Amino acid sequence: MRATEKGSEEHAGKTMKTVLSLTLLVSGLIGVWIAANDGWLWAVAPSHAYGLLAFAALDVTLAFVVIVVPRLAYEGALLVSMAQVVAMAGDALTFTPTGTLQAAFRAYLLGDTAFVALLGIQFAVAGITATAIALTHGVKHGVHFEQAKHLKSLR
Repeated sequence: MRATEKGSEEHAGKTMKTVLSLTLLVSGLIGVWIAANDGWLWAVAPSHAYGLLAFAALDVTLAFVVIVVPRLAYEGALLVSMAQVVAMAGDALTFTPTGTLQAAFRAYLLGDTAFVALLGIQFAVAGITATAIALTHGVKHGVHFEQAKHLKSLR
């Protein structure tokens, strides 16, 4: 029975690495796509465009690091995804390009499918990495995650 548990833990770890790696690659690709196609972003906020490219580069780098050093990549991806959520939410809620009303800029961002998809992917990366960290922590400390057993009614 122990061999089955170990095998399933290894399978779960490989699956987690694969899913996270693919999600990070998609995040990086969407970030690059936005930077390549949003001329207004470059015109009104070039520093934000460069920031987006930096996040995309980190995502792609972490996608490969997760294969070699998973624990480091999990923690790095969690930090990067949360930083990107804060940056993107900050843009949507507070940033105002010169000559534009903040409400109009917010509507522009939240109406942009790629922006909303990238924001959603950051939440997915955070969830995947938090789960991966919890699972690796549980394995390290001998905690097994399994379905709860049914309790008998007290009646």
